[in-house]
Amino acid sequence: MVYYDRFIVKYKQLLLFSLLLIKALMASLFQRLLNVFGNSKATGKAKITSTKPVINNVATPSVSIPDVTVRNEVIDTSSLFYDLLFNNQNVNTEANQGLNPLEKSILLKVEASVGRPENIALNVVRLPAVLHKVSNLIDSDNYTAQQLADLITEDPALAADVIKLVNSAHYQLGTQEVTSLQEAVVRLGGLQIKSIVLTIVMQNITEIKPIYFKLFGQYLWQHSLTTALWAKKLAKSRGADPDLAYFLGLIHDVGKIALFKLIVDEMNTSDPQFKPNSKLFRQMMTKHSLRLSALIAQSWQLPGPVVKALYEQVESSAVIEHTVPGKVLEEANLYSEIHLLLAQGYISQQQAHEFCLEHQLDIQVCIAGV
Repeated sequence: MVYYDRFIVKYKQLLLFSLLLIKALMASLFQRLLNVFGNSKATGKAKITSTKPVINNVATPSVSIPDVTVRNEVIDTSSLFYDLLFNNQNVNTEANQGLNPLEKSILLKVEASVGRPENIALNVVRLPAVLHKVSNLIDSDNYTAQQLADLITEDPALAADVIKLVNSAHYQLGTQEVTSLQEAVVRLGGLQIKSIVLTIVMQNITEIKPIYFKLFGQYLWQHSLTTALWAKKLAKSRGADPDLAYFLGLIHDVGKIALFKLIVDEMNTSDPQFKPNSKLFRQMMTKHSLRLSALIAQSWQLPGPVVKALYEQVESSAVIEHTVPGKVLEEANLYSEIHLLLAQGYISQQQAHEFCLEHQLDIQVCIAGV
């Protein structure tokens, strides 16, 4: 019995010692794990702190980009271009807010409208009938200066704008002022007059004067016009049709204009006092604008090459093969975006240089403009 009692005591002592040893080992292991994960977190934090914002995978100075607080996010020119259109300095704040019930309701209504592009082409961004008439007459190559002048005069406001633009410094027709449309046709030729008419029509369509995002229309028109001029220049250098390229440049963002007007109209109907954040506009335009531009062009019954080139902008040339007009438009659009972002201080020259190098664009052309 005594032997048995001693055995029990020793057994208990051994068990207690084992438990203490296990506890010590667990404490040591826990401390090691804590040190490992602590160092890992510290390293991760150091990496995040030292990471610079990037534009198209190129590190950039943080002072040049409005939404630099986004970490490890590739910022492309399209995103920055939307920031410029909406004069948006609080992109990340808005991104975290989400859409409120009213904005969601507006989004659903606009989504439904996008499914009826023929209605948009007819009621939201209507193309004046006179443009088709002028285009058809000039393309027929069988008209007189007086016939073309009479046709344009059917729209008195358009006729006045044509005379005004013809006498601008851009056309440099000398010291003597042009006073009649017939004289303008004789001095410039039908194709130039066609471009002028188109420019005026698209400028009027782009003219937007909302109570918020006041610079949207101004910047979008500036971008459209410079894209058109760049496209014309690129087309000439490649033996392509410069007039088609110019036309494409002017109308390529008509989808953005239509969406902006649709959203504004819905907001005015739902709550005129409501001031939206730009996320609603950005979300709709990112999703629909390129495709809607092509659908509107189709509803306008524009020539097949125009519609096809616009459809090609929905997918990059790496996904589908682009026609020459589609390639010219894509490149002209990039030149225009970079130049505008650079001019407005949204990117630095170093960022522009790296982007142009990546996309095989001429940085000096980007800086100088068209």
